[in-house]
Amino acid sequence: MSVYGFGQQWTGALSRGKSALSLIVDEAPELSPEEIQQFGECQKMVPLRGIDDDQKCIAAAAGWGHTALLVEDRIKRNDDDDTNNNLQRKLLVCGRPHDFQTLMRLRRLPPFLRNFCIKYTLPDMEENGPPVASQLPPSFLQRIATHFAGDNETTFNEEECRRYSNVPMLLEVNLPEGEIPAVEGEHIDNRAHESHATGRLTRDKDNTHPSSSSSSSSSSSSSSFHTRFQNTLATSAGVTAVISNTGTLYTFGLNHRGQCGSGSFQPNIWTPSHVSGLASARFILDHGTSFGDDMFRLFKEQQHPIVSVSLGLQHGVALDSEGQVFCWGKGERGQLGQGRRMVFEDNEIDNNENEYNQNDANDSKGEVPTENRTFDYALHVPNFHDPYSTMLSSSLSSADCKAYAPLLSNEDSKVRLVSAGMNISLAVTNSNLPYIWGKNVCLNPFYSESGLNSLRSKPVQDSTYPRYIPGLPPELRIERVSCGSHHAAMLLEDGSIWAVGVATDNTAPLWNEAVEILASGIINMNEFVSFTSGFDRTVAVSGRQVVEVQLWSNDELRQNGAVRPSWVDWLENEDRSRKVRSVHRGWLHSVIVTE
Repeated sequence: MSVYGFGQQWTGALSRGKSALSLIVDEAPELSPEEIQQFGECQKMVPLRGIDDDQKCIAAAAGWGHTALLVEDRIKRNDDDDTNNNLQRKLLVCGRPHDFQTLMRLRRLPPFLRNFCIKYTLPDMEENGPPVASQLPPSFLQRIATHFAGDNETTFNEEECRRYSNVPMLLEVNLPEGEIPAVEGEHIDNRAHESHATGRLTRDKDNTHPSSSSSSSSSSSSSSFHTRFQNTLATSAGVTAVISNTGTLYTFGLNHRGQCGSGSFQPNIWTPSHVSGLASARFILDHGTSFGDDMFRLFKEQQHPIVSVSLGLQHGVALDSEGQVFCWGKGERGQLGQGRRMVFEDNEIDNNENEYNQNDANDSKGEVPTENRTFDYALHVPNFHDPYSTMLSSSLSSADCKAYAPLLSNEDSKVRLVSAGMNISLAVTNSNLPYIWGKNVCLNPFYSESGLNSLRSKPVQDSTYPRYIPGLPPELRIERVSCGSHHAAMLLEDGSIWAVGVATDNTAPLWNEAVEILASGIINMNEFVSFTSGFDRTVAVSGRQVVEVQLWSNDELRQNGAVRPSWVDWLENEDRSRKVRSVHRGWLHSVIVTE
């Protein structure tokens, strides 16, 4: 499979080499919708360099300023046996995988000044070779370039880390202990279960009964809620996450908000590292090595294999084989899902008689002090409430309003799918119920456009707990989910796409219930390939069909808003035999994997 891209090249995310970073005119700049529609322009693309002829790309992700690829080598062990092949997988990255703040500073500089900064903060390298760490201190021009770019010690001023300032060609990143990345759809074998905490405990227990050891290990794998990997590669603002074939989650990149989940707030995690705390609180209490406030941070193991990972702007979401969801990183807007739904939230409060007081609401939630905090380790998200509960809260006294709303059963609350947006998180449970939490994901019932209240409150508010999304056809199964920066999209089994969030054409929020943005009958689910979102749009690929949709506030736009990206025409003109496998949209660039 070949990989193409378009957009701005000075970030290095298109892997075009050192000379391409300072081009006055990009080879394939992103065209505006007006240029495509009014002038009939076609979006051109360029191939990413650095993928060998005997390699194929099996997964990709586009971050804000970098690109990550999983490629596979097919190497024969025996030249006389064509069927005996050894598959080797590699993680490749290019662009700015450890940087975000300087990326934004450079974006604001005039092109000539930005090119100067990039040129003199690059490492010594061959044109088509990997970066080489310099043993020399920063030169005079490098110091000037650093001054213009802005003070960022971790990226520019430390000579041993200067090579990470910009990687203009795909560079291999090795996982610890010789592990290799997993791929979507791959079966989770027994070794993955045995290598983690629960598997080892089971194996130690079975050592007293040797005859039952093999059968216990096999049943542990077959009885898991998830038996196959889902999304195993994710990128964000200077962060990369990858799942190995043992189900181990690794992250690296920018970490000042704990977005790598490594158990510290050090500015950067330079190499792939374990995420701490990937276990339920009960499991860590029973089997952890310490107690107290640091028990999650110090728990470096995983309870179960991780099957899916997604990254927001400064937080992450992971799903394990037993359907448990974990979040880490910045949580100041509730995107870690650590709050609990209170019964009083069901009450309809008359603003004229009982004016809502935000401070009182916060006091009633004081039992959960972690709900708006930032964490440098993962925390389990257990609080999926039952949206169909028949509990009547209107008859409760104010003293009873601190009671929690009822939760789903353990089986129903197991999670099938997860995704992360910029400051939001999304999950779908085993009972086919979608939940969302984070920044501005629900309407404020106490907001009015007139009067003093409009000055003191917003039309939307954060949710610190998983909040049920109504509006979907209950009889249809949710097959895929994907979050853009401010919207969440869901693909149903009939091929229709539904979404909630902030519309492209209007800042008015559409959080009260999901709306249909693509009708059924357009996407052929029998040939379905991929479903991804980036910033303001969602792309579905089925066979040779590529459909791009956005969340519009106008119903007519929603009914007629599906488009075929113009780069598909360019691709077919280049080679009609190439089929699109997946589409990934970053901040300043986009990446397309083709067959």
